[in-house]
Amino acid sequence: MLIHNADCKEIYYPSSYEEVVNLIRKANEQKLTVHPFGLGTNHIGKQLFADVCISMSKLNKIIEISKSDLYVVAQAGVSVDMLEEAIKSEGLFLPFTYSGTLGGLASTNKPSIFSLLYPYPKDFILGAKIVTGNGEIIRSGSKTTKFSSGYKIWKVLSGALGSLGIYLELIFRLIPKPEMIAYAEIEDPFRYISLRPWGILSTVNSGKITNYLIFGGFSNFIKKVSEEYSINFSEGLPKIGLECEKILGIITARGEEIEVLRLFQKGIAYVGAGYVRVCDPNALKLRDKGYTVIIEKGCQDDEKCFGFSYSTFKLIKSALDPNNIFIVGLD
Repeated sequence: MLIHNADCKEIYYPSSYEEVVNLIRKANEQKLTVHPFGLGTNHIGKQLFADVCISMSKLNKIIEISKSDLYVVAQAGVSVDMLEEAIKSEGLFLPFTYSGTLGGLASTNKPSIFSLLYPYPKDFILGAKIVTGNGEIIRSGSKTTKFSSGYKIWKVLSGALGSLGIYLELIFRLIPKPEMIAYAEIEDPFRYISLRPWGILSTVNSGKITNYLIFGGFSNFIKKVSEEYSINFSEGLPKIGLECEKILGIITARGEEIEVLRLFQKGIAYVGAGYVRVCDPNALKLRDKGYTVIIEKGCQDDEKCFGFSYSTFKLIKSALDPNNIFIVGLD
């Protein structure tokens, strides 16, 4: 059965941690491969083939919201939209835009529209409850940002695309909800860096660069910036997306995103995050120049989707998933 970009022999929708553990232990006993996912809307890499696919979508409870200490504890299947709605009434905000679950947000670790000030989800994860590849539940991290003892397993899993373990619960740091979020088209985005905008997004379409400046905060401050710099702000967020059969992500030095974007005809640069997404397969040639280029979408079986392999990752993999049951198509 094909679920988004994964071909699964069996699909399970567990509603308890015990069910997840039992599925993992069964997979170990029977030497089955496992692919965990949330809603399956943000798959990265080539199509996967797994004996068992585990959707976390029914583990979708918000466990605790702390307005005083600025954190939330929630199960991995909670959608980002659902969480934003729940914390809004508490005057809180999670500064990431993502169309999926909290587990997916953490596992993909994608930059978002606020990436100049808040680059990656990993930076906001305080801790997690995790199931390892041998069926053990471990807790890692804390509800406080000053926690520093032990291994930061919850951060190791972030960006690993479900290849090291499964998030059951996550603790995310929150920020006070801004009174206003607004954006404007601008010519020179770096002119406004000292004002601490939340995001600078640049797009290219048929060679034409468009820059967007995003601010969050008090409406009086945004009004003052508008008047002093003659900028016409619109409330809300710019509607920016990238639709093409093949999407490639390029990791750059921070501050060089727009420069790299200019090499292509269609794409988005997340200034401050060191990440550019484009539609041109020729971006793979940048690997020869030392860039890491990831084929996010449209990766074929004969292609290297990620273009890198770290010995450190292999060591962590052997510790957390000794029987190598979790698959994500890593190179």
